[in-house]
Amino acid sequence: MDIEKSIQLSATPEQLWRLLLDPQTMAGCVPGMQSIKVLSDTEYLVSLKVKIAFVTASFKIRTNVLEQRPPAYLKSAGVGEDAALASSLKHQSEIFLTPLEDGVTELRILTHVDVLGRVGTFGLNAMKTKTDRMWDEFAAMLKTKLELELQGSQDI
Repeated sequence: MDIEKSIQLSATPEQLWRLLLDPQTMAGCVPGMQSIKVLSDTEYLVSLKVKIAFVTASFKIRTNVLEQRPPAYLKSAGVGEDAALASSLKHQSEIFLTPLEDGVTELRILTHVDVLGRVGTFGLNAMKTKTDRMWDEFAAMLKTKLELELQGSQDI
């Protein structure tokens, strides 16, 4: 499944980059995130719980940052599994930060996800609907965290 999403945020690419590379901030933005363990500057182990249709999947996902061009581009890939549901996933993502006018930056993400096993049997429509909802929640949380971050830096 291929996913392409974007959002425009009132921040510079540098400000967004700092948030995107902060594991705890991202953990607070990703719907269903149970925990994140930083294994190195470029490797993370994530526990993610997602309900699709009538099944709740709990994936353990190992993600690696493959390429970085601060503050404009990040590429990552990972694999994960839910042993209880005999399901697995593989993802590759690219994030692009493009400055626009008036201090606004477009965050665009391109992701390819392969889901196999029981969870993979739900079909593209169910997964696309869930992905759209998760993106909307992520975008709202990221916007809130960004506003708090920018407000905090102005108070100093």
